[in-house]
Amino acid sequence: MRKITLIVILLTLTSMSTFAQSKLGLKFSPSVSSNRISLIDSLYDVEPDGSVFKFSMGLIYDHELTETYYFSTGLIFVPKQVAFMVTEEPDQPTANYTKKSPYESYRLNYLQIPVSLKLFTNEVQPDTRVFFQVGMAPEIKVFSEPTEEDYDLIEEFKGFDATILFGGGVEYRAGINTTLFASVTYQRGLNNVIKTETWGFQEELYIRNTLVSFDLGIKF
Repeated sequence: MRKITLIVILLTLTSMSTFAQSKLGLKFSPSVSSNRISLIDSLYDVEPDGSVFKFSMGLIYDHELTETYYFSTGLIFVPKQVAFMVTEEPDQPTANYTKKSPYESYRLNYLQIPVSLKLFTNEVQPDTRVFFQVGMAPEIKVFSEPTEEDYDLIEEFKGFDATILFGGGVEYRAGINTTLFASVTYQRGLNNVIKTETWGFQEELYIRNTLVSFDLGIKF
């Protein structure tokens, strides 16, 4: 069923690109993935453990609504990482770390379908325009695994996530049917990605993803 859905999406994007006011292209995005963590527990403290470099890529589709407003979507492969450190709160009994690791990290891969609006300025240089982008991006998890075999705090991740995205960049028309662009995008995850955890905290552990990317692409 998942394969059929992806095929339908690809065929839809391809058919829409045949309109004169539509552009289909490719995007390549070096990205920095990090986490935001929330937990209320009198015994333990959970903190995000830094950021990691990732690389996402995929198809994009821009459809002209007016000369300066475009509807933008696509199908993007987005890898992320969840990494955190568990420590004891001060003045609490010694925790038993023999069965669980205080540091854990997990790899997650998503297929993202952004739904956004691009706002273009007039030409700032010949064939060059600045644009701003705002929207949301539903995501379907296609893969997840711990980076080490003994990492078991998170038993299962949710199958869906959603982010809000903000960005801005520059677009250059390199030919009649070719457009190059570069932009910076900030994506802030809205959902708790954890479905089941095994530690047994006093309150629910919330982990949300954050992604900052530098996007390079070409449209035809």
